[in-house]
Amino acid sequence: MPVLIKQIAEVALVVRNLERSEKFYTEVLGLPVFMREPGRSVTVRLANGFIGLWLPGVWEIPPSENSAPIRLEGGSRSHIVFYIDLADADAALANLQRHGVRYYGPRVKENGEVHIDF
Repeated sequence: MPVLIKQIAEVALVVRNLERSEKFYTEVLGLPVFMREPGRSVTVRLANGFIGLWLPGVWEIPPSENSAPIRLEGGSRSHIVFYIDLADADAALANLQRHGVRYYGPRVKENGEVHIDF
């Protein structure tokens, strides 16, 4: 059974020109910058979530025992982060497994967030 998705936490977009993209999202759309990784990415806040602007190839996680490496290259390679309750993480993983979805993780971040990439 699926778990409740509370919100979209982040939409990651691969962009060709980081400076131009940041200007569009901040000056045209009025979104505040949340975080910058110079030469890599800019994250802007949108309501209670984020839009991550990434240069091609800089977001990557290495291979795991159940997945090839995951890398944002451009084109159709973007990602969306769904926010669920931490208590539902095991059930969410079990649901993906039950449906034969290829996944990476789970990864536990320093702040306690659990990430399962699929």
